[in-house]
Amino acid sequence: MTLAGPAPTCYDAADSDDNGNVNLTDAVYSLNHLFVQGPPLPSPGATECGEDPTPDTLPCDSTCECR
Repeated sequence: MTLAGPAPTCYDAADSDDNGNVNLTDAVYSLNHLFVQGPPLPSPGATECGEDPTPDTLPCDSTCECR
């Protein structure tokens, strides 16, 4: 579910805190990383492509690309 715009094609990459859920805590984790030098974002994500090393049930479309 999204409030605005299209849903992510890779929920694994949207799961910034790697807890197996995509929710508000992912935004907080990402902002912490960006603005107060918090922990690095896990793979897959904005800086690394690839498989999620943590098992979960989040889908990831095979067409995901790193930018």
